[in-house]
Amino acid sequence: MGISKEDEVFVSEIKSGNKMAFEAIVLKYQPKLMSALIGYTKSRDQAEELSQKTFLRVWQKIESFRGDSGLFTWIYRIGINLAKNDFASSHARSSKITDSLDQTDHDIPHHLSPEVELIALESEHRIMDFIQTLDADTKTAFTLREIDGRTYDEIAQILECPIGTVRSRIFRARQLILEFMNQENILNG
Repeated sequence: MGISKEDEVFVSEIKSGNKMAFEAIVLKYQPKLMSALIGYTKSRDQAEELSQKTFLRVWQKIESFRGDSGLFTWIYRIGINLAKNDFASSHARSSKITDSLDQTDHDIPHHLSPEVELIALESEHRIMDFIQTLDADTKTAFTLREIDGRTYDEIAQILECPIGTVRSRIFRARQLILEFMNQENILNG
């Protein structure tokens, strides 16, 4: 895919120390990065912190950017790697996703009884907690596909692995989630 002409100019300017070009890149890509990081971490605060770390790393490592991929792909990869490292060092895996469930829209029909809504919400919490227990590679691939809506090609590029590996990780995540749902009797209500 490669880098766009506009981003190529920005990168050249940033490599020359132009802080305004760097600010332009931040303004251009931070909203997309934040969206992805919120999808990954389920915490706006954590996503903001990771976003700041990501752009700091971009500033520090811009010399290593070769332009083989799009600039956002490179930035995204840095952000996801920082998130994975943060996730691996944190022992509070289940709290990452449940902290923000109250801020998300739920696919629970409003005409259901309060008891049924509560059961559905509890089931959703249990599933999201389970997703947090998946190994980092499986969780990342699944999150990029199911939460961020990325294509398999995009995920392969971001994770720097073959598309077959991406498909395998996503299939495995779905399989594990279904097994969990069966064990917890979530599918049968």
